[in-house]
Amino acid sequence: MEITVKSLNFSYTKKKILKNISFKIEGGEFVGLVGSTGCGKTTLAYCLNGLIPNSIKGKFSGRVMINDFDTKKHKVSEMARRVGFVFQDPDWQIFSLSVKDEIEFGPRNLGLDKINKRVKNALKIVGLNGLKNEEPNQLSQGQRQKVCIASVLATDPEFIILDEPTSQLDYKNSKNIHNILKKINKEGKTVFLIEHDTDFLAEYCSRILVMNDGRIVKDNTTKKVFSDVRLLKKTGIKIPTVMT
Repeated sequence: MEITVKSLNFSYTKKKILKNISFKIEGGEFVGLVGSTGCGKTTLAYCLNGLIPNSIKGKFSGRVMINDFDTKKHKVSEMARRVGFVFQDPDWQIFSLSVKDEIEFGPRNLGLDKINKRVKNALKIVGLNGLKNEEPNQLSQGQRQKVCIASVLATDPEFIILDEPTSQLDYKNSKNIHNILKKINKEGKTVFLIEHDTDFLAEYCSRILVMNDGRIVKDNTTKKVFSDVRLLKKTGIKIPTVMT
């Protein structure tokens, strides 16, 4: 799985959000995206999974390629088999009346086989064994976010995007989510994580993209990016307390 973004620009009405963005992600990487609020991170994520320009309209130019699959030329439903997406708020993603129904919706909708096995494996990975018959709205916020991740894993995409999945969680639950991401990355999934907490990025990611005012202003190893104190201060990004 290779993701290539080339000369990407996007505008809502007259406001330009993404400005000439280019980068490549190789299969198996764990890449973090960091930047101040409003710099365009979520918009970029929507371009990577095809929501832009297929569902969210605006002025789009450039190319986003998943291997040789051009996101502009395919429906979002076609992208779901290749790219999984976890939203910041579980309420934007969960709509079924049971955990099992929620996790199996994607595989069923995509016409995949071995649905029960997919649900069982996904629940095991996120540590929710025994909760498949529970109502999602009765679960804790951390458990609900795990249901969202399990729903994505059940379709077995190679590339998973997460848009600040721990922004509403406490430290313990946030750590748990990041450990799950580390595990699935070690098993071969390519992970693209938008995260505001640079301590987590420093611990888990091998590479960091820094975004500022719609542009990628730095793309390097985690150590090199977070050693650039001048850049972090300039872009309003918290300096990690510990580098691993």
